[in-house]
Amino acid sequence: MKQRRKPLRTCIGCRKNLEQDRLVRMVLSPGGEVLIDYRHRLPGRGAYICPRRECLELAVRPGALNRAFRRAPQRVDAAELATQLREQLRARVDHLVGMARKARQVVVGGNLVGEALARGKDLGCVFLAADISPGIRDKIVRRQGKVPLVEPEWMTKDYLGGLLGRSECSVLGVAESFAEVLLEEYNRYKNLAGDC
Repeated sequence: MKQRRKPLRTCIGCRKNLEQDRLVRMVLSPGGEVLIDYRHRLPGRGAYICPRRECLELAVRPGALNRAFRRAPQRVDAAELATQLREQLRARVDHLVGMARKARQVVVGGNLVGEALARGKDLGCVFLAADISPGIRDKIVRRQGKVPLVEPEWMTKDYLGGLLGRSECSVLGVAESFAEVLLEEYNRYKNLAGDC
C-alpha cells in the first residue's frame, strides 16, 4: 500500500520546506494580532515556522509576515510569540498525560513505577515531579535503564496529581504507546524554553 505524502510548508524564518506537522502555524486575528495556532484549528490564512527561537525572530522581521498573511499585522514581538507557543506546548503535554491516564496507559507512584522498571515492563518514559523527594528520585534513577526520565519544571507533585485526578503524584510511568508523542512534544517545549 502506498503511503500518503504529507503536505509540505515553508518556514517563514529559515525558509526550509518541512512536513506541515513539524511546523507551528501562526494566524492573523481579525484585529491584526498574530496568534500561535499550535493545533492547526483556527480559521484563516496561516504562516508556518519551525518551533525554534531563531525562526521566530526571523519571522517577525519587517515584511516577512506581510508576505505570508498578504496584509500587515500589528506590531509583533518574538518573545510574546515564544510565550504563546510555550504555553500551548505545556497544555499539549498536560493533555497527553490526561489522555494516557484515561486510556489506562500509566503507572502511578514511586513504588509501582519502580517495580515496573525492575520487571522491564513496557514503559516508554517516566515523569518526575519538580519537587520529588531525593530518595524516591534516586530509586527511580537507579532502576530506569534505558527509559527516558522527564522532569518538567512546571509539574509539581500537586500539579501532576491534578492531571491524574489525585491529590498529588511524584512519579508517573507512561506506556510506550503514548510515550513517543509525549516525548516529542516535551522536547519541543524544552528546546524552545532553552532558547529563551
